[in-house]
Amino acid sequence: MTVLQEILEWSQERPAWQRDALRRLVLDGELSEEDIDDLTEICKSSRGLAEQRDVLPLGREHVPDRTAGAPVSLVSIFHQRGVNALADNQTLRFGPGLTVVYGDNGAGKTGYIRILKNACRTRVQEPILGNIVFGNKTNAPVVSIKYKVGEGSDLREWTFRSEDPFLSRVSVFDTKCAAFYLTEKTDVLFRPFGLDLFDKLAKACKAVRTKLESEQRLLNASTLPAVQAMIPDGTDVANFLAKVSSLTKPEDVQALAQLSKEDENRLEFLEKSLLDLQANDPQKLVQQLTVRTDRVVALVRHLEAVEAALSDDAVKAAFETRAKGLYKSEEAKRLREATFPEGLLAGTGGDTWRAFWESARRFSTEQAYPGKPFPFVEEGAKCSLCQQSLDHAAAHRLKQFEEFVASALEQELRQLRDDFRRQREVFADLKTMTEAAEETLKEIRIEHEAVADAISAALASNEKRRVTVLLALKENKDLDADCPALVSVIADAESLLVQIEERIKTLRAGANDQVRRNMTAEAQELRARKILAGNLQMVLNEIERQKKYAAYSLCIDDTKTNTITAKSTSVTKAVVSQKLKQSFQEELDKLSFDHVEVELKEIGGKEGVFHHRLILTRAPGVELPKVASEGEQRCLSIAAFFAELSTADDLSGIVFDDPMSSLDFQWRHTVARRLVEESKKRQVIVFTHDVVFLLSLRQYADELGVELLDQHVRHLGIGSGVCTDELPWVALPVKKKIGYLKKCWQEAARRSRDRDQDGYEKEAKFLYGLLREAWERAIEEVLLGGIVVRYRPGVQTQHIAQIADISPDDCKSVEIAMTKCSTWLPGHDEAAAARAPVPGPKELEADIRDLENWVDEIRKRRK
Repeated sequence: MTVLQEILEWSQERPAWQRDALRRLVLDGELSEEDIDDLTEICKSSRGLAEQRDVLPLGREHVPDRTAGAPVSLVSIFHQRGVNALADNQTLRFGPGLTVVYGDNGAGKTGYIRILKNACRTRVQEPILGNIVFGNKTNAPVVSIKYKVGEGSDLREWTFRSEDPFLSRVSVFDTKCAAFYLTEKTDVLFRPFGLDLFDKLAKACKAVRTKLESEQRLLNASTLPAVQAMIPDGTDVANFLAKVSSLTKPEDVQALAQLSKEDENRLEFLEKSLLDLQANDPQKLVQQLTVRTDRVVALVRHLEAVEAALSDDAVKAAFETRAKGLYKSEEAKRLREATFPEGLLAGTGGDTWRAFWESARRFSTEQAYPGKPFPFVEEGAKCSLCQQSLDHAAAHRLKQFEEFVASALEQELRQLRDDFRRQREVFADLKTMTEAAEETLKEIRIEHEAVADAISAALASNEKRRVTVLLALKENKDLDADCPALVSVIADAESLLVQIEERIKTLRAGANDQVRRNMTAEAQELRARKILAGNLQMVLNEIERQKKYAAYSLCIDDTKTNTITAKSTSVTKAVVSQKLKQSFQEELDKLSFDHVEVELKEIGGKEGVFHHRLILTRAPGVELPKVASEGEQRCLSIAAFFAELSTADDLSGIVFDDPMSSLDFQWRHTVARRLVEESKKRQVIVFTHDVVFLLSLRQYADELGVELLDQHVRHLGIGSGVCTDELPWVALPVKKKIGYLKKCWQEAARRSRDRDQDGYEKEAKFLYGLLREAWERAIEEVLLGGIVVRYRPGVQTQHIAQIADISPDDCKSVEIAMTKCSTWLPGHDEAAAARAPVPGPKELEADIRDLENWVDEIRKRRK
């Protein structure tokens, strides 16, 4: 399987959020802060800490065969301002193959390297400071780098402090990186596509874990100790709270905190009884409690009477009686209308009239005609009302009236009215609060304030109920919907009565120490449960907190990188390690490094990264820097750097900062050749202050046919890092030296035309000195064909045949030119009498042309 297929197979057993993270990494390359937030929520949702989120795991459709992509190459650095002592508005250019940036110490190379290390990949980054020397450290750097991705593509641009995934593929090697390869364990930053997913996934684990730990820390504060401090020690509640955890069931806490009315009464009884047992005169207390018992009994009876009178049945009965009376009254009205003829006085048969009739009945039966039926209408009888003699019609009417009054309907109506009157009088005469009840409540309140308050509140509410009912009955209205319901507190009063009676019983029976201990323990248990009930929500919150804390711990476990590291290690060993170690040995061979046995060894992994280290084969416990010289150390570091590059299919550019600053001649040329060879495959940029190394690079570039771009940085009055395409005089080949002499001759000729003779002579003598050096370089480079070159350790014997054509005229030309140049070389003091005039501009130009013609003639001849 490919690396990606291996990762896909392995990912099936990973947490859902990691599978989603792998998909995002494969598709996007990096994870944004928003991605980390999403992945954190997915991780939390798997443990019930967040709402369920949609998860899109890595699948086969996400793992195409991908490579590193087109190589990245640098085009230029533009420094506008703000970096070290670099001059403003400077552009340093780079070629597509080999670029050599030469500059003396202090010329500004380090400033450009620091810019590159901030934009590109490097083992050790360095901060960029302003021009501290001249006090401009506050100016913000303004820098840009232009680069290309692949051949013929449009230019891209990086600006200071921005992130660019392309430039991170360009690598920088400098002295600090060299030390890193030797002294630190190093992970392979260049890897085949797919292996970097382990690093990135491990990085995501760290980011998600950081967020989870931050949220978990907010759950550290527990409120449980505050509750435990209130709970009596040794009780079941205290033991229960000591074991509260994320696994505790809330219903178990709620059951323990649930106190029935009986439990509350029992606690109150125990607390009072324990106090009673401490009384100085128990018998006197018994008497007081007995008196209280009688009063509470009377209170209970009063409450029973009040609640019976105001019960729903009593109220309902009164309103039903009134309704029946109204109904019977309507029936009586209809009967009256049918019974009495027209023409009678208004109201006859009505309530007033009936009262009048009953009065007449009593007068007749009790005084006028005792023992006689009413109405008495026999012969000679008189009317009981008007006391007139009764004629036949009057007697008939009186009998008719009596029949009406004596009818069953009228009797029922009278009965209903009597019943309703009595029922209404009950509500009217009822005293919900009596003086006796009030006094009893005052006494109860001393020890049982809650009970007294409950009874007082109930009586007050029931009084409102009585008034509301009575008003509705009096005004012949329906009962209001907001009529207070009956509040019954008889049970409270009876419980109090039982408690007092139990206290009396306990006092009369007395109690030994064991009984008191049992009572105390029972009271403690009930008291603990009561306290728990009052703080139940705090305990439930604590259980929920511990559940969340435990869930966060499980989420954090899902961010551990052990499994990632193990898989990274196994895959890296299979795909990278062998190639890395082989490449390192090949690089040592290319650098002719074979006198000290050194190898790249695996040293295990951590957090998704597999590490390697350079060790001495025969002494693995000894640190390399203690054995190898500076030059050898640099050679080994460069070999490790190139070996690391070999592990990835990426030919992006590489930058070297003084790669041979510590190397002696033994390594200088092998390193130069290695860099030039690499520039045939990728862009190579070399910063150096060593002219000999520069010449070695030029030599191998010529031999291997590599295009070379020269860049020269200098320190001038405007600052360091001033860029030019021309190398310094000492590094120029003959052809460019001749071009430089021609350019300088123009300035000397101008001085002569301006009649500045002193200035001209000074320039001319300087140019003759340079001309002599050019002839020397021409002898080495042209006449001898580069067979022997200064500072080069070998002799190019394969080129010796070409010097067979050297003629006496060639040598004569050299002798004449060198003699003339030496005449005007600065530093020779001639006698005043022998002083000859300095050759004029035309003669100087001719002498320069003689060198050019001499070089052209030999090269043309040898072609």
